[in-house]
Amino acid sequence: MIFVEIVDYQAEKEVIHSIRYDVFVQEQQVPADIEIDRWDPLSIHVLARQAGQAVGTGRLLPDGHIGRVAVRRPWRHQGIGRLLMEQLLQTAREEGHPQVVLSAQCHAINFYQKLGFQEEGKVYLEAGIKHIKMVKPLRVPAKLTYVAQPPETCSAQWRNRILAATYNGA
Repeated sequence: MIFVEIVDYQAEKEVIHSIRYDVFVQEQQVPADIEIDRWDPLSIHVLARQAGQAVGTGRLLPDGHIGRVAVRRPWRHQGIGRLLMEQLLQTAREEGHPQVVLSAQCHAINFYQKLGFQEEGKVYLEAGIKHIKMVKPLRVPAKLTYVAQPPETCSAQWRNRILAATYNGA
C-alpha cells in the first residue's frame, strides 16, 4: 500500500533531497547546485511511502506553484505521481489558492492534462530541459459558517441546540 502525507521539511529533508537527487541530478542531469533552492524551507512537502520506504516527493510553494514532483524509477507507472499530485492539489485548496501553476517537463504534459492542467504560453528551457507552464483552477472548499440567529420556524429544541453551538464557538 502507498501512503502519501504532508511531512515536516526539516525532519525529512535528507529523504526528500535523496529522491530529488536520484531523479533530477542523476537521471536528468540537472545541476546539483540548482536542485535545492531557497523555496524548500518555505514550502509544504509531501512524501509517498511504500512498505515504509520513501519513493516519491513533491512540494507546494507559498504562492501556489507545485514543483519538484519526483518518483524513483522502480516505482514509476504505479500511480504514485498521481497520488502525490492529488495530495498537493488538496493541500493547495485547503491553503486557499484559487489556482495552481507548475512548470511541466514536456514529456509529462499528458500526465498533468489528465489531472486537469492546461498549457499556457510557449515551451522554454529550464535546467536544459524543455518545459511549459501549466495551470489548473481550483475550487476552494467553502468555509463552514454558523447561524447567528436560528430561523423562527425551528422547534424550540433545535433553536436551543443551534444557539448553544453558536455561543460555544462550534
